Amino acid sequence: MDKTLKLKVIKYDGKYEKTMDEMAVREYPLNIFVNGKHLTTLLCTPEKLEELTVGFLAFQGIIKSYDEIKCVKIHEENGTAEVFLNCEGLDISKYLKQVIPHSFSEKKSSEFFSYIINSLKIDKVQNENVHIEKERIYDLMKENLSYSEAFKNTGGVHCAALCNKYGIVSICEDVARHNAVDKLLGESFMKKIPLWDKILFVSSRVSFEMLFKIARFGIPIMISKSAPTDLSIKFAEALNVTLVGFVRGKRMNVYANPQRIV
Repeated sequence: MDKTLKLKVIKYDGKYEKTMDEMAVREYPLNIFVNGKHLTTLLCTPEKLEELTVGFLAFQGIIKSYDEIKCVKIHEENGTAEVFLNCEGLDISKYLKQVIPHSFSEKKSSEFFSYIINSLKIDKVQNENVHIEKERIYDLMKENLSYSEAFKNTGGVHCAALCNKYGIVSICEDVARHNAVDKLLGESFMKKIPLWDKILFVSSRVSFEMLFKIARFGIPIMISKSAPTDLSIKFAEALNVTLVGFVRGKRMNVYANPQRIV
C-alpha cells in the first residue's frame, strides 16, 4: 500500500487561486490482536507494519524478546496485525494502563521522579562509554532529515534514526512520532540489534513518553531537531539519558547529561 496519495486542492496566493494536484500522507488504522484478542488500534503510515507491531508489544512489556513470538500475520487489506505468542494464557487487559499521578505539588520533585521510575519499573541508563562528537551530530541529523521522500512531498511524517557514532544503522518514518520509534525498536528486536550502545535521532519534539521509550531499552543518547518538554528533560536527568534538542545547522541545545557529547 502506498504511504502517500494524490488529491486535488485549491491553492490561494494573494488574490489568485488555482486547482492543483497535491500529495498527502496516508493515515492508516492498524488493529493489533494478540492471541486472538484485540489489544489496540494504532493510526500509522502503512509500511513496516510488522516492525511497528513488534516494537509496540516490546514497549508495552508484553514481550521481552522476539523469540517469544510464534508468528505475526499482517493483513494489509483489512488493517489487522495478528500476533500469536508462545504463551497461550496471557492476560492483555493489564496493559495500556500505565497511570502517572498528576500532582507535582504534593511531592518533592526528587520523590516524584523516584516514585514514577519505580512504578514504571525502569532502570537508569548505565552506559557511560557511548560518546558522539558535535560535528557528527550535525551530519547525522542532516542525513536523517533528508531521508524521507514522503516528508519532502507532504510535510506529514516524522523520521527516527537509530545510529552509532559512525552512521545510521536503521531509519523509519511514520505519521505519528511514537510509531516511528516503535518501528525502530521492533526492527531491532527482529534483527537482534543491541540498543545499549546506540543513539536515537528524531525529527519531532521529545515528550516524556518518547524519553521513557528509549530509556526503557537502555539507549543512552536522544537527539532531536525539535524541542523537549520540561518533563522529558527532568526524566532524562533522572534516568541518566543525554538529551539534545534544537539541532539546526551548526547549533544545538544540550538539556541533560552532557558528558557523552565530545
